[in-house]
Amino acid sequence: MNSHKSKASMAQLNSILSSLLLLSLWLASCCAVSSTWGNISNSAQLLHVENVLNGSSPGKYVDHEIKYPTNGIGNGRIISGIRAFDQVTNNTGGHATIYSGGPGFNFVHIKLQSQYNYGLIFRVEIYGN
Repeated sequence: MNSHKSKASMAQLNSILSSLLLLSLWLASCCAVSSTWGNISNSAQLLHVENVLNGSSPGKYVDHEIKYPTNGIGNGRIISGIRAFDQVTNNTGGHATIYSGGPGFNFVHIKLQSQYNYGLIFRVEIYGN
């Protein structure tokens, strides 16, 4: 009888753990808006990384622009993929938009924008081949 109770307890525990895992994945996906453009293969090289931390501005949106390459002169490397990770997980994060260039080009202009009254915490990674 104890063996039967033990199996039932394990099944309940597995069910609870599965539910908690699904809940945590859902919360992570709904509360931070990250974007990926293009294809980032295992052979892709990290061309540029930028960590953005801009505090909130009451009554305003906070904007931040990323231009790659930073000096405005093309570097000859073709961008294969871009990741913009929103580091804010409490449903107050911002979003990223590509305005020009991007995957298939050797340059990109990205605009990050916060939600109204909030700041930005992003990590942007640009990959190329």
